[in-house]
Amino acid sequence: MTTARPSGGGTPVRVSLRLKWTAAMLAVALLPLLVAAVLVVRIQREGLAEVEADLELAIADQTSRELAAALDDGERTVHRAATILASDLVADEDLRLLLAREAIASSDVVEWVSVFAKDGAFIGSVEKGAGSGATELGEALRADRGPPRWIHDPGAGSRYFEPLVADGAVTGALLAGAKAARLDAIVDELGLARFGRRDLVVVVDDELRVVAGAPSAFARGASLAEDGIFRSLGLTKETFAGPLVMRASFRAADGEAMIGTVRTLPAQRWAVVVQRPEADAFRALGAARRAFAISALALAALAIVLGSVVARRTTRPIGELVELTRAYARREFDAKNEVRSSDELGVLGASLGRMAEELASSERELVRRAGIEAGLARYLPAEVAAAVASGGGPLALGGRRADVTVVFADVASFTPFAERSSPEDVVALLNELFTVLSEVVFRHGGMVDKFMGDSIMAVFGVRDDEDGDHVARALAAAEDMHRFVSSTSARWRERFAVDVELGIGVGTGEALVGNLGSDLRMEFTAVGDSVNVAARLESLARPGQTLVTARVAERAGADVELRSLGVHPIRGKAEPIELFEVVA
Repeated sequence: MTTARPSGGGTPVRVSLRLKWTAAMLAVALLPLLVAAVLVVRIQREGLAEVEADLELAIADQTSRELAAALDDGERTVHRAATILASDLVADEDLRLLLAREAIASSDVVEWVSVFAKDGAFIGSVEKGAGSGATELGEALRADRGPPRWIHDPGAGSRYFEPLVADGAVTGALLAGAKAARLDAIVDELGLARFGRRDLVVVVDDELRVVAGAPSAFARGASLAEDGIFRSLGLTKETFAGPLVMRASFRAADGEAMIGTVRTLPAQRWAVVVQRPEADAFRALGAARRAFAISALALAALAIVLGSVVARRTTRPIGELVELTRAYARREFDAKNEVRSSDELGVLGASLGRMAEELASSERELVRRAGIEAGLARYLPAEVAAAVASGGGPLALGGRRADVTVVFADVASFTPFAERSSPEDVVALLNELFTVLSEVVFRHGGMVDKFMGDSIMAVFGVRDDEDGDHVARALAAAEDMHRFVSSTSARWRERFAVDVELGIGVGTGEALVGNLGSDLRMEFTAVGDSVNVAARLESLARPGQTLVTARVAERAGADVELRSLGVHPIRGKAEPIELFEVVA
């Protein structure tokens, strides 16, 4: 390595790798140089290919581990629920059901669990909230007495089957559904964190259908049989039966050269696919080839001894850089660059070091933003909190027009309860009630706008990407609220000495959605006639009743049974309007 310093000090003058080779070639023959060049390029390509393969395999392994951990958590949750439901140690069936529901609530993977009799007949569902699970077991599972396992269905998603066993005999079965969004998030976050892209990591089943991946890049259940890597490897169902790692080079649909790795997950008969453009993986190789070509054309005679020395001095730092990239692929971002060269390899080593620092900094920033978003979500709607945490939140006063459906739910006869009860009991009841009502709203894709005393306001259809079914989702949420309150009323009566029932009003129409208030204090809410009407209907609704407007009735769909209550005057409206009651 040669470094020349200008007189009077200053920045050292770096001698390029091309000039080093040119100086050596003055004393060696052209042929040994070409041989050395071919060997070095081959070594570098093999090293970079191995590093890329290790990187892709590391990502596939990490994806596999995180998916396996999530699925194992789901299995343990369902097994605990199965053990509780099949146990004869707890005679009270309601208590067993409560314990099973608490076990399910501890998992962030399981969305619902359905219980079936020995002959496959549906008994009921045990859910976290007020959702619904599968009501059919399927012919294959109905006859199956095999071990617990995961099943993937493009239409139904990932499900877990486990027989109910008591005293050594099968007495029934449990079928649990996994949260597809949770599996998508695992794959999406890894692809985005490692490559900065969402379309390079995906999980498929043994029929090459998408199981999990970024929703913006992959449609769940879509077939990838015609994708380049699968055409190249020729995978069959038997391929998924055992642990296997396969690599391939292929062409993407747009003709771009790609390299990829497929790692099977035999327990689920799935496979993790990691693919990347060759241009990204072998970017350093192109620069090296150009340097060799220019050096070869410039040299007239080469000396064998000097040529071998130059080749050895060149390949050594390349090997060190390969080891460095392997360390970074293992997420060891504190690994030190040992290459101390004043040529391009030294620059490459320094660039890799800066890249590692930036990756580590990016991870810390992701953790910081997640913490900020979690804190903001306690005070703002989830979508607004996420936008503010990422730096893109709408912090100015104002809003936009949107077609929305508004739900107001109020606790009937709450004032007498509040008058005779302690503040602690009032707050405890409201907190418990609002926690579950909020979960119902979120489950149906709505936004909790605000809590007002003993009532909750929810808005459906706020997001730009919604498909217009917010009326149906709002009515479904209202019915789920009634069902939850009805199922919990006995416990509240025993604990708080109050009969809790909801009066609900639903209105739909155009509203202004955005920030309302002042520059010092604002809230994200919806304002408009549809909001006012929904609030008036809630005040008119009897306990356990849901009142809707004629426009809601028109857009409710055939699945919702409604009964007209005639035309009624509404405070604040110049003309009376026709009201409808949702028939339970």
